[in-house]
Amino acid sequence: MKLFTTILLSFGTLVLSVTGAAVPPSTWLSVEDVSSEFNANATSLNKRLGPEIVTCYNAGTKVDRAPSVASIDDFCGRIIGTYIPDGRTLAYRYDWGSFTILVSGQALNGCSFTVDGNCNRLLRLPLDGCNTGGENGKQGGYESDLCGSWTYDPGSNGSDF
Repeated sequence: MKLFTTILLSFGTLVLSVTGAAVPPSTWLSVEDVSSEFNANATSLNKRLGPEIVTCYNAGTKVDRAPSVASIDDFCGRIIGTYIPDGRTLAYRYDWGSFTILVSGQALNGCSFTVDGNCNRLLRLPLDGCNTGGENGKQGGYESDLCGSWTYDPGSNGSDF
């Protein structure tokens, strides 16, 4: 009986170890949220071409991160699934009373694309990669890669600066 109990406990430990282990995925080329099949929202993440370069303004209006994230999330929610031909820009300006936030995406260099779930990630690069001395005091910037440019730009007094 003691041997049986020992074997049973060992087997239980083995099962817990295997099922509880988090195995990191290998590098993937695409992750697709299939919610769109049920909710009509295209949110797949396609691999980007070339390096993603962030340029920080480091000047102009300083704003908090919370309204910045809200503006980015709303913008991306509105344009996910939208086709952007080469040279076209989609842009929204959010008026927060004492400041505005301009958010935009542009297709460049002969590229055209359909906006996917990368929208939020790319717009957060200048938000979180610039003015890194704290959570707030964000002045914006833009991300550019081989096919597009994504801008997050706080401003005031009717200006985007």
